[in-house]
Amino acid sequence: MRRTRRAVLLLAAVMAAGCATNPGHVGPEGIARLERARNDNPNSAATNRALGIAYYTENRYPEARKSLTEAARLDPKDGTTQLYLGLTAEAQNDLPAARAAYSSYVNYGRTARVRRLLEDRLAALTRKELAADARKAVADEKELASVPGSPRTVAVLPLRFSGSDTTLRPLERGMAELLTTDLARSSQLTVVERTRVQALVDELQLQQSGATDASTNVRAGRLLRAGRLVSGQILQTGNDLRVDAAVVDVPTTQVAGTASDDRTLDQLFTIEQNIAFGVFNSLGVTLTTAERNAIEQRPTKSLAAFLAYSRGLTLADEGRYDDANRYFDQAVRLDPGFLQAQQQRQQTQATAQGQQMTPSTVEGALKGTTEGQIVAAATQGSAVPNVVSGGSTAGATAQGLNPSTSGIASLGGGTTTTTATSGKSNPGSTTTGTDNPATNTATVILVIKVPH
Repeated sequence: MRRTRRAVLLLAAVMAAGCATNPGHVGPEGIARLERARNDNPNSAATNRALGIAYYTENRYPEARKSLTEAARLDPKDGTTQLYLGLTAEAQNDLPAARAAYSSYVNYGRTARVRRLLEDRLAALTRKELAADARKAVADEKELASVPGSPRTVAVLPLRFSGSDTTLRPLERGMAELLTTDLARSSQLTVVERTRVQALVDELQLQQSGATDASTNVRAGRLLRAGRLVSGQILQTGNDLRVDAAVVDVPTTQVAGTASDDRTLDQLFTIEQNIAFGVFNSLGVTLTTAERNAIEQRPTKSLAAFLAYSRGLTLADEGRYDDANRYFDQAVRLDPGFLQAQQQRQQTQATAQGQQMTPSTVEGALKGTTEGQIVAAATQGSAVPNVVSGGSTAGATAQGLNPSTSGIASLGGGTTTTTATSGKSNPGSTTTGTDNPATNTATVILVIKVPH
C-alpha cells in the first residue's frame, strides 16, 4: 500500500512538471469564459490577472492593460501580474510603465530566472528611454524653450577634440564624464547625467546631419531644461593637452565664465580638476571641504585605463555594447581599483543581455514554475492552474504540492486533503534489505474548478 501511495505521488509530480507554461493563442471561447468569470467576480485578482494574460497573448494590449492594472490594484504584490503588465506596457511602447512593472516583479516575483532577465532588461530600457526622451524633447521644443531652466541645473556637453593623435578622441566623452561627476559632488547643483546629454546631442546631430555649433549647444541646454551649459574643447599638441571650457547662461546665450588649463598628457587628471574648480567659480559655488576633497580624488592612477574607459563610453553611446565591454574589461585589468570602469562594465553587460530579452525568453524562464502554470492556465481560459507546483523536475514539483489553503482559495478553487506516507526508509532498512519506511506524512491538495 505504501509503495502504491508513493507511486501515485510521483505520478502526480511528473504530471505537474509536464504542465509547464506554453503560452499560445487563447481563442474566443477561452476569452469569453474568462470574461464571464470576471463579470461574476470582478474583485478577483486571479481572474483579472488571467484575463489580462489571455488578452496579451491575443495582442489585445489595451484590454490586457486594463485587466492587469485592475489585478495589480487588487493584489499589488503579485509577480505574475506585474510581469505581464510590464510586457504589455512595453508592447505599447510605454517604457516608463514597463520599467515600473518590471521593477515590481524584481521585488515580488517568485522565479529567480525571470528576475535576472528583468534586471538586465531594466538596464536596456534605460538606453531606450533616453533616446525616446530625446526625441520627445525635440518634438516639444517650443513648449520646453518657453520655460527657462534653473541656473543651478547644469549640463556638460561632450568636449570637442582637436589634434593629430586620434586615439585620444574618446577623451571627449571621458572628460565630460569626469566633469559631470565632479560637478555633481556639490549639493548646490543639479547636474544632468552625461548619458542623457549625449542622447539629446545625438538626436540633434542626427537631424542636422552631424552639424554642431554654438547655437546647437544652447538649443540642447534648453531642451535639457538646464540653466547653465558647460562646453569646451581639447587641443592636443605633441605630448601636451590644453582644455578650454565655457559656462554659458542658456536663457541669454551669454558666456558666464571660462576655465582653461594646459599640461602634459600624463597630468590629464590635474587638468580636469582645475577645469572643474574653474567651472564652480564661474557658477558662484563655494565647495565644502569634504566636496573639495572628493573632487581631488583621482578615479584611477592609470592614464591607459582611463583612455580604455573613455573608448568604452564612446562605443556604449553608439550601442556597441560588446565592443564597449572589452574596453571596460581592459580598464579594470589595468587598474582593478577603477570603480567607475567596474560599474560601467556591469551596466553595459546587463544592457547587452537585456536587449536579447523577448516575451519568448521570459516564457521559457517560467517553464516548470508556479508562475508558469498560472500563465498556462490563463492561455487555456482558466484562472486556476490544474496543479499548483514550484519546480521544473518531478522532485521539485512534489515539493510544491502543499501550498497554503489560503493561497489556493485566492486562485478560486476548493481543496481536498489526503494523507499519505513518504518513502523515507529508517536506518535499519539498508542492512536488513526490508522496506520499513519511517512514518512521515505529506498533504496532497487537489484543486477543484468551480463550474460557471
